[in-house]
Amino acid sequence: MKRLPEPPDPTASVYVQPAPHGIWSGNNNFGFETKFLPNPGNRERIINLPEWGEPAVWTVSLGIEYSEAAWPVGPSRGFEVVAEIAYGTGGTTETALVDWIQGTTFSVPMNGLSVNAFYSVPDSESPPNRPNDVLLRVLLSRGSVSTGLPPSKFAPLLDDSIFTILTDNTLATPPARIPKFGRRLFLVPLLPTDATQLANGNNYVRFFSAFDVTATAFATGSFRIDSANLVGGFPVPPFSKYVTLENIGGGSGGTAALFNFELQL
Repeated sequence: MKRLPEPPDPTASVYVQPAPHGIWSGNNNFGFETKFLPNPGNRERIINLPEWGEPAVWTVSLGIEYSEAAWPVGPSRGFEVVAEIAYGTGGTTETALVDWIQGTTFSVPMNGLSVNAFYSVPDSESPPNRPNDVLLRVLLSRGSVSTGLPPSKFAPLLDDSIFTILTDNTLATPPARIPKFGRRLFLVPLLPTDATQLANGNNYVRFFSAFDVTATAFATGSFRIDSANLVGGFPVPPFSKYVTLENIGGGSGGTAALFNFELQL
């Protein structure tokens, strides 16, 4: 049998125009926004994506909007919204807390997702004022992101204090519990003088295996604080569950700092 000749190359490329409407169009499973009331105990489910197709990597974008004009006058103003991210694949679900900050974006493997929002209340006896027009958004898209800042989570002390205060020749207690998926600690001085004292004194970030850092817990890592790692952060060592600060030799009395963790999601 004579072999047929090869078909000629096309003279024009073929472009498939995607449908202008699809399952994502007008579907709140893929993007939703809601007004978030200023009640300190407010907790709302912002978005719920039940099992949807095969597991894949999805990008989650948390957005927030509010105005200064809608912020009531009062003795203190300040707020933080925390996202409870529950994502799953197959028969397993993982949950992580992420600070909403001014918006954040991250990618996770899943075929099911829910996002709950609630206020972080540092001082439950006297919660600060919050804007009355806080608007929260969650946007989803299949695929991963290779740029942008990773999500983070602020870690309070075990007594719910916002920051630790370092005194001379002392291991600060109580410690802070490392949040789930915390991979790098960024120590945040409250004042410029705190940054100077932390970097120039004989001060250390101390990681421990358990909460009783002065007795039963064993040390898992120690980093001397300097100006470089105040900027670059401190990697969380293996076996670490809690973190605190220690001064050796004096010169840092009254220094205050917060614990903020970059998350590996």
